[in-house]
Amino acid sequence: MRLLILSLLCSFVYLLALQTSCFAAKFTMFPMVGRSHYLVLARIGEELESRGHEVLIFVGDCEKFAAKDPRVRTFKCSEDLTKLDPTKIDHLMKFWFDNCDAILSNPEIMNRVKSSDAVIGDAAFQCSYLIADKFSLPHVTVLMSPLSTGSVLQLNFAQLPSYIPQFTSGFTDHMNFLQRVKNTMQHLFHQLMVLPKIDNVYGPLKKKYNITPEKSLRETYQKIDLVLVQSDPLDYPRFHLPNTKLVGPLLSSPAKPLPGDLQQFVMGSGDEGVILVSFGSILSQIDDQTIERMAAVFSSLPQRVIWKLDAEGKSLHLGDNVKVSSWLPQNDILGHPKTRLFIGHAGMNGMLEAAYHGVPMICVPFFGDQFDNSVAAKHFGMAEFLYKESITEGSLFDNSVAAKHFGMAEILHKESITEESLVTLISTVLNNPSYRENAARISKSIKLRPRSAIEEAAEWVEYAQAQGDLSFLRPRSLDLPFYQLYLMDVFTLFIFLLIIVVAAVYLLLRCSYRLCLRKKLIKEKSF
Repeated sequence: MRLLILSLLCSFVYLLALQTSCFAAKFTMFPMVGRSHYLVLARIGEELESRGHEVLIFVGDCEKFAAKDPRVRTFKCSEDLTKLDPTKIDHLMKFWFDNCDAILSNPEIMNRVKSSDAVIGDAAFQCSYLIADKFSLPHVTVLMSPLSTGSVLQLNFAQLPSYIPQFTSGFTDHMNFLQRVKNTMQHLFHQLMVLPKIDNVYGPLKKKYNITPEKSLRETYQKIDLVLVQSDPLDYPRFHLPNTKLVGPLLSSPAKPLPGDLQQFVMGSGDEGVILVSFGSILSQIDDQTIERMAAVFSSLPQRVIWKLDAEGKSLHLGDNVKVSSWLPQNDILGHPKTRLFIGHAGMNGMLEAAYHGVPMICVPFFGDQFDNSVAAKHFGMAEFLYKESITEGSLFDNSVAAKHFGMAEILHKESITEESLVTLISTVLNNPSYRENAARISKSIKLRPRSAIEEAAEWVEYAQAQGDLSFLRPRSLDLPFYQLYLMDVFTLFIFLLIIVVAAVYLLLRCSYRLCLRKKLIKEKSF
């Protein structure tokens, strides 16, 4: 009897494994350069693997942080990643071109992709669009940033400048007339100047590798099957296309216990709590003098400060309340009940982790979407921001804040920020309960979702792979030229007809007046 039960159990396990293998799929991933972009796709890959699928992630060999990931396969980087300046678009575009060229010219990578079932890309690295189109594979792209970035403009998603702030505009969805004029000009600038420049990166590669020559580059972009968006908790409400899925923060998760020494440091903070400071992988762009001034500010605070900083080679005077480390479990610290504030560079991953755990923020944006992210977080009442250029010795301790923004936030102008005003800003965010209340509201909206972000993302990826053809989710608007999409031709006709009607009425009235005047003159002459 026992042998029979064991035999049946083995058969059940075998059938279960066989069923899983039958439904297993192969996915290839192509993240944008940088640790933060890799981590998001790697997290999706981890979830897909837990569901029985096979995942490969292709990154440049210059990205050493990914070397230990067994799913990673590398290609030759064109240059040292540490020399990449993300603030210079020409430098970025050359890097995109070289990396995409290295991928498309690598026969091993192409063979791997050819045998896969779907491609998962990064909206900021359009090489995956070419790869998926080359092999006619289902293509899911992940958008790390808000839906107003240049990556979305290439997909021809309607970005109405009347209420959607354009990339780097610094506006919210509440714009006055002049702001809407500037926002429209920004929209046209991106359409007419920026996008053609980015097209010059991938257009030559499309031609070089003879990828669907019958289609234009824009048609290749728009062949995308699904767009997964993680930034919606900190983005403005808008209309979405059927193939756009708002999944929420992909890296955020319930906090795990902190390591012993870190837990002891945090618990020793008392009622004041701790402040987490992390500028990600871009700290190299902050000069040593600014770091010293920040160290002086942090050392003067009553709170304990945990600072992600590689202090090797730096002579810093730190107080006993400051703990520095080159690596920190950021999500777990943000999820600790003692954490009161997060100071960072407004990278979307960090901001979403703070939003998930309901922690107010002070943002120090450096480039790209970080300025827009800061403005959005401030608009939702859970953050303040200042510019890194503002942290100067001659301007950090005496002037106060400017007018309140939306009645619950204050703006520090860079001309007035001193070390003292940085302390004032920290004090304002910590002591004004509205910041924590708004952060808690956003956190609640994330956690009350029926499924976690990573589960929903994995399910949509599986759906796209299983369905294959998702063209039924693509509205006709994606294929319309600009003037048809915004009914400019129809309004032109209406205006033309209105002019004709007005002119006809004018001529009719004029003729009637002349006729009446003539009759009057004839009548007068008859007397």
